[in-house]
Amino acid sequence: MVFFTAGSRVSARLLWAILFFIGAALLDLGTDREWPGSSALASEAEPADQALIRAQRVCILNARDSAGEIGQKLVFRSRRDGDRLSVAYFVHWSTERPWGDKPMLMSLAIDSVYSHFFFVMPGLRHLMHGPGDVEGATVVYRVVDGRLEVLEGFADDESHDPVHLSAEDLTDPERGTVLMTSVWSHQLGSHGAAQAASLAAPGGVTRHCYQGQELVPLTPDIAERFWLGSAEEPNRARPAWR
Repeated sequence: MVFFTAGSRVSARLLWAILFFIGAALLDLGTDREWPGSSALASEAEPADQALIRAQRVCILNARDSAGEIGQKLVFRSRRDGDRLSVAYFVHWSTERPWGDKPMLMSLAIDSVYSHFFFVMPGLRHLMHGPGDVEGATVVYRVVDGRLEVLEGFADDESHDPVHLSAEDLTDPERGTVLMTSVWSHQLGSHGAAQAASLAAPGGVTRHCYQGQELVPLTPDIAERFWLGSAEEPNRARPAWR
């Protein structure tokens, strides 16, 4: 009788967990999760800092063959302190799955629960953080003669530990900004991005660059739809909230 009662409790908890996942999946259906497009663009009468930010080309390098399509827009927020301009970048990938750099059984275990609950419903990652995969980094610039000069940057690694990036890491040969990921979960704290960008044909490295109208200011609507949180309570892309 005791065994039956304990088994019933376990079964009930499992049933509630499954119902919870199903409910979360149904609630998410029909929700607009398209990463910001033309409708999110600011007006033409933009502040001077936005003009500087949009004039600075930013390239995202991926040194690993990872899952997910990168977004066609790069979302940013900024903070000015004298001649210093801190710009936080939010980069979107359509999904995050662990294949490519781990043993198969470990990848399978992570993928079946974290990415997709039994490969059917949204996984724990979606329930904790929201749709897609959003990673972030903050780059500190100095404003020099009407342009931006990279001073340093901050991102995180696969374990979500903070990473400091130097100007040498972040500045490409044409004085643009470059960030790189080399892990399946797309964190942007990889060193040597500028060196990878300077290679004529970097083996296995993909590149996606943003400039002008491809850089979109962060709005409350974007933060809400993608569960980004806020500077006070960041939910995703923590290095972009520093």
